[in-house]
Amino acid sequence: MNKYRNLAVLNGILLAIMIFLNGVLSEKIGLYISTLIYHVLGLLLILLVSIVRKNKLPKFNKIPIILFLPGILSVLVIFLNNLSSSKIGITLSAGMGLFGQLVISTLIDHFGLFGVQVNKMRKEKILSFSLIITGLIFMILL
Repeated sequence: MNKYRNLAVLNGILLAIMIFLNGVLSEKIGLYISTLIYHVLGLLLILLVSIVRKNKLPKFNKIPIILFLPGILSVLVIFLNNLSSSKIGITLSAGMGLFGQLVISTLIDHFGLFGVQVNKMRKEKILSFSLIITGLIFMILL
């Protein structure tokens, strides 16, 4: 379990670095072109990894179309990160993004949306949310 928590922390570190670098590049060449560049580079990298690992292509016609939605969402995430971080800074952009993730993931867990196992909201989470909101308010006001 600790291994996966550490990976989640690493993901957060990489995300903050990515938001910073994305923002800098988008200021230099524009939001749309920088978003395109990130996705083309990502495509090339995963293509290379797939070729090296000799992954086989799945039968796409057997996969529900909604499962391809994250491809569109990732474009929006990078675009919105580029836009917001240049206006409100990386820390606040990442913090507000984290808050949005927590709210949606809690709703998904609590109601078992998308077929995930139900994991009901506990009182401890309400306290955690309150502390996060308080922290964000301080970040915005100070």
